[in-house]
Amino acid sequence: MKSTYRRLLISLIAVLGLTTSTFAAEGVNVTVSKIKDLNLRIYGFVETDFISDTTAGFNEEQDNVNVPMHQTASKAIGANPDGTTSIQPTGVHNYTGEHGRSQMSVRNSRLGFDLTLPKTDFGLATEGVIELDFLGNNAPNTQPGTTPGAQSERDFFNNPAVRVRHAYLNLTYNEWNAKTGQYWSLLGWQPYYFPGENVIMPAVGQLYRRFVQARVTRTDTFGKDWTLETAADAARPPEMTGGSPEFHGGVRLASTKYKAASLGGAGTTMVGLSVGLSGAIIPIQTAGIGNPVGEAYAIDIAVPIIPSKDGVDRSNTLIAIGELMSGSGVGGLELAGLNLGAPSIATKTNAAITNTPVPDSGMVGLNLAGSAELVRVRSWRYNLQYALPGGKFAVSSGYAQVEGRNLDRFAAPGTIGTNGNTIAQWAAISPKIQFGYASAQYDPLNWLRFAVECNQTRSTYNDPNNRFATNNRVQLTSFFLF
Repeated sequence: MKSTYRRLLISLIAVLGLTTSTFAAEGVNVTVSKIKDLNLRIYGFVETDFISDTTAGFNEEQDNVNVPMHQTASKAIGANPDGTTSIQPTGVHNYTGEHGRSQMSVRNSRLGFDLTLPKTDFGLATEGVIELDFLGNNAPNTQPGTTPGAQSERDFFNNPAVRVRHAYLNLTYNEWNAKTGQYWSLLGWQPYYFPGENVIMPAVGQLYRRFVQARVTRTDTFGKDWTLETAADAARPPEMTGGSPEFHGGVRLASTKYKAASLGGAGTTMVGLSVGLSGAIIPIQTAGIGNPVGEAYAIDIAVPIIPSKDGVDRSNTLIAIGELMSGSGVGGLELAGLNLGAPSIATKTNAAITNTPVPDSGMVGLNLAGSAELVRVRSWRYNLQYALPGGKFAVSSGYAQVEGRNLDRFAAPGTIGTNGNTIAQWAAISPKIQFGYASAQYDPLNWLRFAVECNQTRSTYNDPNNRFATNNRVQLTSFFLF
């Protein structure tokens, strides 16, 4: 009996010792003996979100999803009392556009494993990363409760599916770096220029995507304070049936001296004065118009208006970050959830495009001639973030806008094209989404963060009777960082 108590006491002391060392250090390092000198770092955070929206059109992620109309789209031309004619409203109320939604969720909590090996004798550094969250779907990709039998709200929020965020091999030799696996898109030089927001990213107008790729990067140093990165990759084809990978390339000039803090969600990054140029080639297969090639370019810039004193201390720093993207065939591929209402080729009635692949939302639409056509998009955004003296408080605000550039080619008022589109389809097209936010973070301890954000999303529709739809969101979040 005494030996049992002794073992229990020793176990308790060991647990207390591990707990103390965990809180004293910035991370937990575990030596894995199967591979000699392999080091494992476990990291992540526990996130709890309390979200209130004025419409019911969003889950935790807002993405680039349109705000639902208050009424269903107008669909007929009728007579007015004065004898004129106009597009008439349906009079059918849209529940999701007229009612709010409150959510409580831990699905954005995260767990990561970073495995590293010491440099070899000839200077090769090796790293492997796998990072998971719980934002996966347990059923078809529908909002909980909207499809009977497909997904319950209980399972969606209480029993979320584990999802792979990152899983890649990272090799570095002198100025060269190679990555193979799932990692951030090079378009927009992600994640250097992410905004200092507290919502579950991405927000409106934010280039945000991870995919399997093979990338090569070269980093050259100029003097003591500047680096020039050049990179190119071949990425997973944009369609499952695609015969060609997607290609990216970019160049980025950055200062290693003039930096300021960017606090977004659970992350804190010291971002240097920099400008990044990047582009994408997006091959798409649609039988109606052969094999069109989408393209996109992005310009990103970060300016520390009040830089850090030493490049590490975030106290009393102010930074401005901006991004401009323009392209065709981008859609939900790089701007998550983007649709803009262009008639999908999934609704095809033209025999010429029967059995054609169906790409992600917003990439390709069915135009008035009944053919598939790439959707042109332009997005831009900017934000300012100030970390107050002492470094515990930070505030941020910003604006973003997404515009469809050729949506008039997909539907027209009062016209029924050979693709069979109706006035309702024209009315449901949204040529513009706007977004503005203000947020604040407070870090009472190194491992604890509280955050609040208020934002507004507004969709502009063609429908003259439902021209604007607006959602206001308030989000409160707590983070335990480890």
